[in-house]
Amino acid sequence: MRTNYRIHSGVRFQMLSQDQLEELFNGALSVLETIGLDVHHEEARQILGDAGAWVDGKRVRIPQHVVKRCLSTAPRSFTIYARDGNPAHDIHIGPGRAHFGPGPTPPNFIDVDTLERRPYVKDDARIVATVVDALPNIDFCESLGTVSDVHPDLAASYEFATMFPYTSKPIVAWSYGWDDSADIHNIAIAEAGGQDAFEKRPNYVHYCEPLSPLVSTFDAVDKVIFAARHGIPVIFTTCALAGGTAPVTAAGIIVQTTAESFLGLVLAQTIRPGLPFFMGGVLSVMDMNAMILTYGAPELSLMMAGATELAHYVGLPLWQTGGCTDSKCLDEQAALEGSLSCFFSALTGGDLCHDVGYTESGMTGSILQTVMMDEAIGYSRRITRGIEVNEDTLASDVIHNVGPDGHYLYEDHTMRHFKTEFWYPNLCDRHNFEEWEETGRLTMRQRVIDRTREILHSHKPSSVKPETVEAITAVMNAAEERIKNKD
Repeated sequence: MRTNYRIHSGVRFQMLSQDQLEELFNGALSVLETIGLDVHHEEARQILGDAGAWVDGKRVRIPQHVVKRCLSTAPRSFTIYARDGNPAHDIHIGPGRAHFGPGPTPPNFIDVDTLERRPYVKDDARIVATVVDALPNIDFCESLGTVSDVHPDLAASYEFATMFPYTSKPIVAWSYGWDDSADIHNIAIAEAGGQDAFEKRPNYVHYCEPLSPLVSTFDAVDKVIFAARHGIPVIFTTCALAGGTAPVTAAGIIVQTTAESFLGLVLAQTIRPGLPFFMGGVLSVMDMNAMILTYGAPELSLMMAGATELAHYVGLPLWQTGGCTDSKCLDEQAALEGSLSCFFSALTGGDLCHDVGYTESGMTGSILQTVMMDEAIGYSRRITRGIEVNEDTLASDVIHNVGPDGHYLYEDHTMRHFKTEFWYPNLCDRHNFEEWEETGRLTMRQRVIDRTREILHSHKPSSVKPETVEAITAVMNAAEERIKNKD
């Protein structure tokens, strides 16, 4: 019998001490209480004031005890469900679990057929959703772009309506405001079986983004209110640039963006205590030479690791960032930057890691990059799974049976374990030179392209319910009519 035996369930990265995390937490609380944020939403200011915040015009300051009360009601663990009931596609949010998916909003897309950069169109949402549905290490879906061939106000609605039938994996949705938030939600609840059924088994998450530094815009806050009133898990995430819209230091940007996220937390938990809430951050640096938000910088991974540890310290899941690159094409830079950021996200246990497939500093979405990163995520997950130590894996009896100068190829122990102990690649080539030459001397780039095209040719996602098809048609017809009347 073993006593006081410690088991490590996997490999994890720990950067900050408990004292440092406490300092960061207190720094964020101080910003909220002494400086506050400008909230451009009258109803939100009223809700926050009723919760105990101090409201002076647009400026809202939130005492520490209010934030801590809301932290106590926000769950650390919960599930986002696959739309078709497939448990393999459910996302279980909880300590030690990292999940990956694309990002939203780039204006451009790499065409899978021509490999050229062009504006993102509605059918690209189908392409992204189909490929995401097929990739074993991509857990949730986003569009990798903003639809350009519909009315601008309907881009988010068409994006969700197009993706939803082509993947059963949970979707992270974004919107411009209340109307398209309602479009998205009406489609989701049609598949879930109504509002009550959705609240028991939510099949999407709503993404909201305030403005750094220290501004909660009307639309960002309005969407939090919509999500809270409809029981939709919500992300409230900033996109801050160190040295631009946030302090240049890693500690400073983490403090500011945490304060910005906490305002959304207080609003959401005041309206609906217990609503699943993701603290957020797309934290990177403003490159002072190129004057861009760099997605390939090592500081992105460093800052996101710090933000993740702070979120987990206060008991919240985090909206992470990784798998992205500043490269303009599928090349060695894209592989290097994307893979390292995926590995850091896996090591820190970032709960939902998005932007897998961002290229060109977030200006272009590439499903080819997502496919390549699926390989990097699988590789990372094998490392972070760690080493299991028990009587069977110690293999003492097997070592005794084989003895000196033997081999393990025919041992039952080998047969039982080799498929789970070893990671097997889908894209990385392990053949000898002659075999590689005989199969066409394919590079990683070409293997990624071929695999992406093969998925689009052969993968068949599960179907949505007939009533969901009807709901999509009705919702989008009503949306078109709404825009026609508005114009």
